[in-house]
Amino acid sequence: MPKSFLILLLLLVISVVGYSQEREKVNMSIATGYNEGINLGLRYQLSQMQVGLAFGTDFRYKKEINKPEIYTTEFFYHFAGSAELSARKPWYLRNGIILRKEDYNYTDLRTFIWYYNLRMGREFNISRTVGMSVDGGIFYRMKTKHKVTGPNPSFENYVETPVGASFGLLFYYRFF
Repeated sequence: MPKSFLILLLLLVISVVGYSQEREKVNMSIATGYNEGINLGLRYQLSQMQVGLAFGTDFRYKKEINKPEIYTTEFFYHFAGSAELSARKPWYLRNGIILRKEDYNYTDLRTFIWYYNLRMGREFNISRTVGMSVDGGIFYRMKTKHKVTGPNPSFENYVETPVGASFGLLFYYRFF
């Protein structure tokens, strides 16, 4: 299922880029959220839509796990409201795929976790180039894969729920 979903997402992004008539804009962002940790990202704006990529890590883990690598792909659709400092509507739907790569200390195990993230949020423009957004919604854990990297792997004995709450705070800088 994840492969077909990624292909569908890629086709959607290509079609949006192909039919866009508006001048493109690039946003650089720093964000924090429950699933994506702290990340740096780039977003490309097409009319009232945005596509983005981000890379980050999670600082909550201290001893039991090395800092995970977190890769995020996102699609934003701005659908309601009006803003004084921007032509982009402030209310948006956000969805994306998150990949967490975790290496556990004292084991020879690497874990890959794929999440689907669906949120609704609002942007707040501080100036024409700087702003912040807050969003919340749900995530769905699509797949977890364990990869043995040494002779003695051990699997954690915990159960993850497949669906949970997702929220985030994002600051962005808009390049015109």
